[in-house]
Amino acid sequence: MTRKLWVGLLAAGAIGAMAAGMVGNVQAGSDDTVTLTVGLTQDIDSPNVTVGYTVAAYEFWNLQYATLTDKAAADFAIIPGLAESWEGSDDGLTYTYTLREGLKWSDGEPLTADDVVFTVNTSRDQGWFNHSSVTANLTATAIDERTVEITSAVPDPKLPTMDVYILPEHIWAGPAADDITTYDALEGVGSGPFTLQEWKPGQEWIVEANPNYWQGEPAIDQIVFRLYTEGGAMVAALENGELDAANDIPAELFEGLASDDIVTVAGAQGGFTELAMNGMAGGLGDGHPALQDLDVRHAVAMAIDRDALFERVALGIGLPLTVLGVSPLQEWLPEIPEDQQLNYDPAAANALLDAGGYLDTDGDGVREMPDGGQSLTFRYAERSEGTQGPAVRELITGWLTEVGIATEVSVFDDSQLGTAIGAGEYDLFVWGWTPFVDPDPMLSYFTCAQLTTDIESLGYNDANWCSEEYDALYEQQNQELDRDKRIEIVHEMITLFHNESTYVVLYHDADTQAYRTDRFEGWLQQPADTGPVIFTNSSPTYFNLTPIDGGGGDDGGMSTGVLIAIIAAVLVVVVGGGLLVMRSRAGREERE
Repeated sequence: MTRKLWVGLLAAGAIGAMAAGMVGNVQAGSDDTVTLTVGLTQDIDSPNVTVGYTVAAYEFWNLQYATLTDKAAADFAIIPGLAESWEGSDDGLTYTYTLREGLKWSDGEPLTADDVVFTVNTSRDQGWFNHSSVTANLTATAIDERTVEITSAVPDPKLPTMDVYILPEHIWAGPAADDITTYDALEGVGSGPFTLQEWKPGQEWIVEANPNYWQGEPAIDQIVFRLYTEGGAMVAALENGELDAANDIPAELFEGLASDDIVTVAGAQGGFTELAMNGMAGGLGDGHPALQDLDVRHAVAMAIDRDALFERVALGIGLPLTVLGVSPLQEWLPEIPEDQQLNYDPAAANALLDAGGYLDTDGDGVREMPDGGQSLTFRYAERSEGTQGPAVRELITGWLTEVGIATEVSVFDDSQLGTAIGAGEYDLFVWGWTPFVDPDPMLSYFTCAQLTTDIESLGYNDANWCSEEYDALYEQQNQELDRDKRIEIVHEMITLFHNESTYVVLYHDADTQAYRTDRFEGWLQQPADTGPVIFTNSSPTYFNLTPIDGGGGDDGGMSTGVLIAIIAAVLVVVVGGGLLVMRSRAGREERE
């Protein structure tokens, strides 16, 4: 779409004046801002770290808020972050962290141990969404401005890793004392390499370099994250040079995208796509009563041809795994015994439903409850964000029809879907997760404590499933210091989760990404060789990038000399008499 259009019959004198003005503007207004532009298909749901949950929000938080300890790009090894060093006590319950000297927030205020104490203790007391799995048992104490002592009330296998986002007390203390969940968090004050400049929901968000970042000011001045609702438009923008990188590229466009200027990456970091069923185990909502029957959930699982989904929708990009992904490290994933696997078997699914009394008594092709009343018509919530929703829905609803289960489809963006899930106003939905390196946070999401019982305080347990056995195992792994024993417990938890058909894990999807090689260098996969380059666990690429030969300017505009030559040629045409039509050649703006 063209941004500007000038049409006019211009005299030579007018052209001369315009030429002088244009040259003056180029000289005075040249923009040397180094801008990285990234395309994505999911928006931030909230800049507030206590309520947001989308992958896009985590990418933003990774850029704005540094952590006490960081993760190496190559292998997730623990490395210094805001803390330059740490020491543990003999009993392993207390760690003392020494902060780097001269730390500052992006607004110039000192970053001290008091900020760490505020973050850890307040998140523990208030149960902040994205901190509590780490800080629930921790107490932080400031020894001096650069020294903070963190003590755990129980053995903690995650320590000394402290990878929660440290927040500025001078900004957050006020909202935290009132209602932290309603804070808009748009102030743009952080300690990471970039901080928020502007957020236009549904369009784009922009972060700018933090001059006070402890590793030094980034080589990139700003990053523009541009939203696309259609994957093909995003890919076209990447190919045209309007984007430097893109995330969540549709599988059907991914294989043919690589070129001399474009590198494609199918990153593996444990992310997966699942069909969730509303188990109605104590949370809010009005889920279909049939889904409380384990046999019905098993029948749904066996009705779905997950191999076909993986090949036809993901096009074989990723891993055909069907267990809960809890870490990028596959040692945490169990092998499900053959007699417990719920493979595609529509005949067995039909037999299970028949045996349970779910029969089609009126001959309309849809089964009813055993009492002959409510039909097995499930509300299916489809995501509008992402690139695979419609294709997955078409296949799944078709397979369910074959076993006598009907669906009513509604489409939601991610924020709307999160609210509907919290309220329990759904029967089925397809979404996905990307886990942290340690499995504990992902495992914590399915405990009974994470059920949503108050719509004003959403929990992570989005399948409304609760198991005392699972909760007991969670507590065991949460405090088990022997890694091998902990892995065994986690395997038991995931197997239980699988057998309950809380989720039908469809496949482990790859992070399909691509980046251009003509403007920036320094792209990092996390972990090395197998991970993605952006939207990773700690997002190290952005600070590592540098422009190539002065590249990275805002629009790569024309030089003054080239512009003068063009204007001179135009003058020749106009002097001879003519109609001048000038159109700026701005690239297509496909975002919606």
